[in-house]
Order: sequence, then structure tokens, then C-alpha cells
Amino acid sequence: MSRGTLTQLSVSQGGMPKLPVDSARVHADGVDGDRQCDRRHHGGPDRAVCLFSEELYGWLRAEYGIDLKNGSVGENFTTRGIDLNAMGVGDQLRVGESCTIEITAVRIPCGNLRKWHKDLKQIIEGHSGWVAKVVTEGEVRSGDAVELVARVSDPCAEEAS
Repeated sequence: MSRGTLTQLSVSQGGMPKLPVDSARVHADGVDGDRQCDRRHHGGPDRAVCLFSEELYGWLRAEYGIDLKNGSVGENFTTRGIDLNAMGVGDQLRVGESCTIEITAVRIPCGNLRKWHKDLKQIIEGHSGWVAKVVTEGEVRSGDAVELVARVSDPCAEEAS
């Protein structure tokens, strides 16, 4: 799916869970009101925003019985209706009226996830959401549309033609 909803916008003063806020400005350094304690592994211009989805939370509940609330794994943007597993590095999403982010990497799960379940870090490896840089700053709010606006072409498709 190429269109979904920002179901929760979350921030914290460091650590997990991140807690919901109604709205915030998103800029090159991240989301206003959000802070990372370990800047060597979290945050920075290429990891300004972290994304996870309600579908991934549902998968954790259904497959592993791990029942977590939005924001629990430390994401800023919790989405619904857009397949984060289908995203790739370089894909761009518009969130709300003006904010555009670009996927930079699969999120590397943090060891602190063990606070929720001893195996959670290993379980979500490869299903841990994404980190993104901010291409266009803007105000976002819970309930905003999240739309895929640019997809990086598949290099394998070009080789086949």
C-alpha cells in the first residue's frame, strides 16, 4: 500500500517508550521534544525519525504473544495502512501537508528492547522498522496521511530489461 495514516507521533527525553504528542515540528535533527541519550547509535541527520507500524505490533502479538503499545519500541512515527516492510532505502514518504522523509536504513534493534521481552531484539531483526532523514521540514500531527511519494527503482528490474 502506498498510503496510510500516522496513528501516533511520539517523543521521549531518552529511552523507551516514547510517549504520544498531538503534533510536533519535524526537522533535520529530528522531532521537536525528542531526545536520544546514546547519540552514537541513535538519532543524527540520517536517523532523524524512526518508523514502526501498527501492523508490526499486530504481528508481534499474533506470532509471539508480545503485546506492546505504540511508541514502545522507540519509534517517532507509528503508521497504519502503509507496508513498511515493502519500503526501501531512498523511498520518500510525505507525512501531513509538508513534511517529507527519506528512508535511510532498516532500523537496527536496540538491546534495550529486552526490557519488554527477553527475545524481542532478535525477534524484530529485519522487521524492526526504518530510520529516515528529513528532506522537507514540517509540522506533523497524529492522524495525518502518510503517502509514498517517491520509490527508488529496483536495480534488478533494470537488469531484466
